[in-house]
Amino acid sequence: MKKNRLKNYTQLFFISFILLNTISISAFGFNKINLIDKELPPPLDIDMILEVSIFRRMSVREFTDDPVSDEELSTILWAAFGLRDDGKHTISKINNTHSAIIYVINEDAAYKYNPENHSLVIFKEGDFRGNLVRIQYEAPYQIGLCWDMDKADSNQGGLELGQIGQNIQFMANALNLGTVVTGEIPAAIEGLELPENEEGLILMPLGHPKIQYDFIDRPMWLSPLPKIKLSAKSLMYSLKNLNENDSIKGELTKQELSQIIWSSYGFSNYIDNSEQEPVHLRRHRTVPSAHGYYPFEIFIITDEGIFRYYYNILIDIISKYFNFLNAPVDFFGLPIITFLYKLKSGDFRGDIAEITSNSNLNQAPLIIIPVLNLENAKELSIESAIRFWFYEAGASAHNIMLESTALDLSSRIIYPINSDSINNVLELNENYITSVIIAVGK
Repeated sequence: MKKNRLKNYTQLFFISFILLNTISISAFGFNKINLIDKELPPPLDIDMILEVSIFRRMSVREFTDDPVSDEELSTILWAAFGLRDDGKHTISKINNTHSAIIYVINEDAAYKYNPENHSLVIFKEGDFRGNLVRIQYEAPYQIGLCWDMDKADSNQGGLELGQIGQNIQFMANALNLGTVVTGEIPAAIEGLELPENEEGLILMPLGHPKIQYDFIDRPMWLSPLPKIKLSAKSLMYSLKNLNENDSIKGELTKQELSQIIWSSYGFSNYIDNSEQEPVHLRRHRTVPSAHGYYPFEIFIITDEGIFRYYYNILIDIISKYFNFLNAPVDFFGLPIITFLYKLKSGDFRGDIAEITSNSNLNQAPLIIIPVLNLENAKELSIESAIRFWFYEAGASAHNIMLESTALDLSSRIIYPINSDSINNVLELNENYITSVIIAVGK
């Protein structure tokens, strides 16, 4: 009698265990009952200084067959979208929502990353890398970035995934691994036959670079803005302590202003001497851009007026007047001639606060607005491609958040519901799209 009772209790325990795991998986968006978690080891503690991580940001397109360790993958996935000690993710919500979904594909299976318990959940068993549509670069891992269409539209999804992509690229580089942001229409990840509520945007190969990194520290900074300095804070510190605050106020030093604005869209202090590209000795940007177009104009609002950020006037001149350079990128390791150009005098923070229904912006010492110039986006100005530019804007906004945290400042990402009204304040026409607003202060 006791044996039967013990047997019944044991069966009940296992049934309850299976049901609880099934419920938790379903709640997270996994629609198969027999999925099994693959636990990941704790993330490695990487001590690379944040600004060095930004200086080193670059695309890697050729990889060796050397395996990526579980510890390295764990660290990259945690950085991408993991949970911090306070229960928040390593990126900001967009419009008060997280919609991101990360797929990890290798020779064994296609997995979904579960940040709740830092694990991989099998989506499909087998090597599905060959199923990915028009895959551009082969590597041991392919990381697919998707969003939940029930939670966000394509622009909001792009903003969130841009933050994740930056974290993946920064952390991969810090581990001496490499990756590159690739996008297709339809997305390559759609070859996995995603659930109906999910849509893919980005595929990032991950592996060991065939050609090792080789950087030269050569800032050649010519600017009324202070030269970029290294903070005492690491990339890992900023990810663990991402400092978001609704109440943004106080004053910024000129050094803080320069650092934060540079992080949004500037050029690296480092020159890439690795010969990974046909033309080396080039200076990379703080964010990636489709085809190297860099179509955004960065507007700055303070209590003194509205300014436009010129990240390197030399590049603007060369790309405008010389046909051999089709995009504002630096193939020559040129000096960085950067400055703020005042467009309008006066305090327009109240206008932005009223448009966004966010009274805290009235006192923000710095408001940064990346605005997409559709003419600069060229053939990618079509409606279906706009999501990729919101990805770029998300990467820019996330850099600002990371740099603000490293400087012991606070920041807040605000999704602009009414882009046209913001354009009116900035005196921009219909060829411009306001993508995101970032407030920075104490």
